[in-house]
Amino acid sequence: MVTEAAMTAGKARQTSPVPTRLKIKRLVWSVVQATLYRGSFHTWSGFRAMLLRLFGAQVGKHCTIRRTSRVYYPWNLRMGDLSCLGDHVQVYNLGTVMIGSEVSISQEAYLCAGTHDYRVREMPLLTPPIEVGDCVWICAKAFVGPGVKVGEGAVVAAAAVVVKEVEPWTIVGGNPAKFIKRREKFTS
Repeated sequence: MVTEAAMTAGKARQTSPVPTRLKIKRLVWSVVQATLYRGSFHTWSGFRAMLLRLFGAQVGKHCTIRRTSRVYYPWNLRMGDLSCLGDHVQVYNLGTVMIGSEVSISQEAYLCAGTHDYRVREMPLLTPPIEVGDCVWICAKAFVGPGVKVGEGAVVAAAAVVVKEVEPWTIVGGNPAKFIKRREKFTS
């Protein structure tokens, strides 16, 4: 038997907290991303950066943005100079995703800046930001979760699941990601 409290919670979950204006903006971006962005030549990173900027993203100079990458809310994306979103990268940025300079996010990596508060019956949306420092490499198929800070110079190994802070100049891997070893700082 369904209780009245459960019915109330169910109705609360059905009511979207997203304003209509934002839904329309998201719809227009989805159309642009599915057509102009996705259909552009693979070498047109500058064009894709321009489209992201038109929708509020802050994208640095000389970034490589692959046409198969997906950005959920461009207005929540900050990318430094010379950074890369590889093929099939997913940036699910309900919260802000800040990517430093000279960062490589390899194919099929997933950055997820959205979750739900499981401690509350209605499970309200939470949007903790993700911060990726300069000179970071997030390898293929890695997952970086909400509220995570990946320190400068860190490497997140392939298929790693990162749910806690990654210290600068370290290499982490596994599920959940654990420290593997220190990374040497660049000499030149």
